[in-house]
Amino acid sequence: MRQQFFSALTALAAFVGLSSAAVAQPMAIATLTPPELQELQRLVPRSAEDYYNVGLMHQGRGDLAAAINAFSQAIRLNPSADYYFARGLAYYDQGDMQRAIADFSTALRNDPQFIAAYYNRGMAYLALQNYTAAIADFDAALGRDPQFVAAYYSRGMAHFDSGNVELAQRDYERARALNPAMTAQYYDRAPRPLTGGP
Repeated sequence: MRQQFFSALTALAAFVGLSSAAVAQPMAIATLTPPELQELQRLVPRSAEDYYNVGLMHQGRGDLAAAINAFSQAIRLNPSADYYFARGLAYYDQGDMQRAIADFSTALRNDPQFIAAYYNRGMAYLALQNYTAAIADFDAALGRDPQFVAAYYSRGMAHFDSGNVELAQRDYERARALNPAMTAQYYDRAPRPLTGGP
């Protein structure tokens, strides 16, 4: 069973809507009840899953160093795609794009169908202004889930930033067509949506 934690990185994806294929069974720390949080705080981690859950708790509180440490312990016990992915999100939130990319890449070697890993690695490449790599990852995510609204939108940003406004507009239009509830302000053609432009 795949569990994922939504970090600041995936806020856009959560906002515009990930398809069910992109997020199998999301788990956000905010969904835990106070008794569940108290139980996690008292937990003495022994298994990889214990360390993973402790990492989610730390990440939910914004303690990224502790989250990375817990995810690293989970990886030591069980080097699964999910644990690398979680640590990659924490590295991204910390601003360490190179380590985030390395962990997302390892997650993809372990599970080549891990759509969210392609998407988030694409976002890390986008943050580094490596538009070619970002577009390739958004393409890979869309190849596995053609209904992934956030991937169209993010690929549009990469096209816009690389100077291809026409392709950016096509991606924004596709995202809007898939999610008509979004207002035009989020898919404005220029300047670049949400983050401004050149």
